Amino acid sequence: MPKYSNSNYTTISLKYCYEELQKFYPQMTKTEFAVIINATRQNIGQRINRDSKLSKQELSILKEYLEDRGIPTKFLNVAVVNDSIVQIPVRTEVELSCGTGTNANADFVSDTIGLDINFIRSFGGNPKTVSVVFARGDSMADRIESGDALIVDESKTYINSGKVYAFVYDSELFCKQLNITKDGITAISFNKDYEPFEIDKTKQFAVVGQVISAMKRI
Repeated sequence: MPKYSNSNYTTISLKYCYEELQKFYPQMTKTEFAVIINATRQNIGQRINRDSKLSKQELSILKEYLEDRGIPTKFLNVAVVNDSIVQIPVRTEVELSCGTGTNANADFVSDTIGLDINFIRSFGGNPKTVSVVFARGDSMADRIESGDALIVDESKTYINSGKVYAFVYDSELFCKQLNITKDGITAISFNKDYEPFEIDKTKQFAVVGQVISAMKRI
């Protein structure tokens, strides 16, 4: 795979973007794709076949194109570097409360980190739908400590009772174990100093994703 030292290029695969866009427009040709990103039509096929990278200008144009049509741009945060490494979005400005809650801002992406695809899959995660956020507080100690980097699979929004989830509740972000009961949903902390609480059905509640792993700082 070609390596780019030119700072004008991203790490995002042109072929990957084209294939993702075809999920929304199955009949889209490579020439039509070139027009969308304002690329040279004569060599777009070669660039895709070589798995060349998207330039920063092309990325900006593609994002604007998707946003104008209401198409999710989330796939642009995931860039496959080679057959085993994927660049995962890191939300450094987002903290999951292992305590009493933090302001919800789960869409902010400020960096990426390369993780092994098989490592992600070993925890049952999908490499295309995971992100990294950070824990704050001690309510999930000793399994999750404040400052731990948490891998969240944002495709896993269906609650599997007993698993740990990142979720928005009453406009705040939390990291808790969620248990399904006959009366509803209970949020449980691993630290016994924190009492479980019931999710009030009258308040805003949305699962961001399942926390599949915690990476500790040493």
